[in-house]
Order: sequence, then C-alpha cells, then structure tokens
Amino acid sequence: MPGPDNEIPENEMAATAGGSRSHLRASHADREQLIGTLKTAFVQGRLTEDELGARVDLVYASRTYAELADVAVDIPAELTVVKSPRDPWRATKIACRIEYAIFLPGIVAFLLAPGGPRTTAAEMVGLTSIVFLLFWLLGVFMLVASRPVKRSGAPLAARPAVSAAACAGGGESLHVSHAVAREQVNRILVAAWEQGRLTEDERDTRAAQVSASRCHADLAALVADLPAGLATRPPTTRDVRTGVCVIIAAAGVLTAVLLSSPGSRLAFMAFLLAAATLIVAPVMTVGLIFDVRHHTRSGGQP
Repeated sequence: MPGPDNEIPENEMAATAGGSRSHLRASHADREQLIGTLKTAFVQGRLTEDELGARVDLVYASRTYAELADVAVDIPAELTVVKSPRDPWRATKIACRIEYAIFLPGIVAFLLAPGGPRTTAAEMVGLTSIVFLLFWLLGVFMLVASRPVKRSGAPLAARPAVSAAACAGGGESLHVSHAVAREQVNRILVAAWEQGRLTEDERDTRAAQVSASRCHADLAALVADLPAGLATRPPTTRDVRTGVCVIIAAAGVLTAVLLSSPGSRLAFMAFLLAAATLIVAPVMTVGLIFDVRHHTRSGGQP
C-alpha cells in the first residue's frame, strides 16, 4: 500500500546494481545456508577437510553476496542455488487476493442486484459479470502500478557523492519535522543488524548519520546495500487472536439481529456488515495462521 508522502519507498532505498544482489549485505541465514552447501560438497568429496574449514572461515568473514559467491565459485551450481526468502505475509496476501477476486465483488453484486419478481436470471448474471470484470480489471491495474521500478544502483561507497549532488541539485528536501522517513531507515538498520547484515559498529555509525541527513538521497545512501523489506513486521499470534475476535463479534451481532428481528434500517445495515465480515474475516484469519506457523517453524518468535 502506498505510504505517506514523507516515507521513502523501500525499493528506492534498496535499489540494486543492474538488478543484481551482488553488492547487497548478506545475513546470518545466508551464511549458514552456504556453510550447509560446503558441508554437502565435503560429504560428496569435492572438498577436503582443510578446505572446508578454510572456506567456513571465509564465509563468516564475508559481508556481501559477492563475497559469498567467491567462496563457492568452484562448487556446482545445483548445490549453491540460493532459496529466495519467503514473504512473511504470503498466505495472508493470497487470502486478500481471494477475497478481492471472489468474495468482495460477489458482495457488491448482491447489494446492487435489483429486487422484485421482474428480475430475470439474465439480468443477475449480466450484473454479476460486470461487477466481477470491473473488480478484476482494477486489480490488474493496481498490480501493474505497484510493481517496483527497477533503478540502477551503485555500491554504498559510491553513493555519498551522488547523494550530495542530488541534494545540492534541488533534490527532494527532507523537512526537519518529517521524522517518519528517518524512523523508517532506523528500523531497517536495526533489522539488518539483527539479521547479521551489519555489525553493531556499522549500525551505530549509520544511525548517527540518519539524524544528519537533509534529503531523501542521503537516507537512500545509508541503506543502498541492504535488501528491501527488512523492516516488514512478521505476523504474530496477536493478529490471529484479533481475527478470531472479529469473527466472534460479527457472529454475535448477526445472531442478535436474527433473534430480535428488528425492522429498523440500522439493524439491517448491522446485519449486512456482520454478514460481510463473516465472509471476509475467516479467510484472512486462516492466512494469518499459516503465516504465523511458517514464521515460527523457520526460527522466528510467534
């Protein structure tokens, strides 16, 4: 979803050179994955025990993906395939797409459907088809519009000069009161340190530079060698409990309206809202449950 004007898009701050991840900082998980690859190569007889130990030391000393690739440059490609990190909200996003593509247009078509005995099946089918088509076209447009723009990047060491030139050349200024953008960068730096992409000294040094930044280009340079999405909060059991509470509340409202049978317009609107919630909330909650379970199994805290 688009953020406020004073936020920096993470895909802009974490632009990669020519679409390559080689200059980006590697994490503890990336190093452990490569160490597992080296152990596999040792078991297969591709490395001696001394070579394995030496390369493991090089892995722990590596900071970027390019340095990790150099350690395993002579290992077959099928052993060094890097698994793409799973989006922590993947199942929830799939649930959102299902809701948008199926349930939401169905609810809208039901509300717009003309009543009365004169309504024919052809009219209902035509109205439903138009509503679904409009929703799907709008969804495709939003997907295309939200695709990250590929930008040419440069290693962090080359960015300060570009940043200074951008600020001096009339780049977008960072107002003193716009603390949101700086806070976003600070969250990214903390996440990068927790994942092992930055040392504690590097994190502290960059954090000190955040407060001195005067434009968006300055902040972009501080996270140019970090992957996008580091500050994304993973789903938690609290999100699941919230979904369950929403379902229970909607079911309670629906039951109360049906039992009391009030004839007011307000009660009818409450009935429709509760019914729509009972259609939408369970699917979203199931997606959250899958995401929380995967995050817990992969080593995260629930």
